[in-house]
Amino acid sequence: MSNTQTQKPSRVITQQEDQLIKDCLAGKRAAQNRLFDKYAPKMLGVCFRYTQTAHEAEDVMQDGFVKVFNNLASFRRESSLEAWIKRIMVNTALNHLKSTRRLRMEEDISVAENALDVSVIQLHDIDAEILMGCIQQLPAGYRVVLNMFAIEGYAHKEIAEQLGITESTSRSQFARAKEFLRKKLDSLKKTEQHYERRRVQ
Repeated sequence: MSNTQTQKPSRVITQQEDQLIKDCLAGKRAAQNRLFDKYAPKMLGVCFRYTQTAHEAEDVMQDGFVKVFNNLASFRRESSLEAWIKRIMVNTALNHLKSTRRLRMEEDISVAENALDVSVIQLHDIDAEILMGCIQQLPAGYRVVLNMFAIEGYAHKEIAEQLGITESTSRSQFARAKEFLRKKLDSLKKTEQHYERRRVQ
């Protein structure tokens, strides 16, 4: 018997979530559908941040949910179910990028050392759709590190371990990503101001 079946619900998950997990482990298709429907929209957004097209994001998400259901018995309830699923989605997206050989990292010591001099971008103050569009234009290495550090909350040490790179490479990629976004957002702002001036003339 699995130890998971005898575990008591943790404070980080609700009784409803605990029952949902038990029903999924019991092979109840309706429960599995409920779990998928509950988390799929948000997880699709997570996958889309790491990929380049909606179709690719859907494929990664589907692979991720296969792993979720295959490993649900190992969920220890030490974090929220959503956080656990999200980590699986991120790992699945990273493995996908590695398998397609798009995850290339270039280290620039000078950029890494001066990372603190790069203007801080307040991601939460930017329109979500505009930000997503800019992030999608980042090179894969920049995009992955930006997502993991600024959005998912990984430390550079964790990123380095996940990607098999050095911490300085992670910092360098993040600094370059911020600089890329700053220039892109500045360009969008200037374009918007230009059209605004033409409207009032």
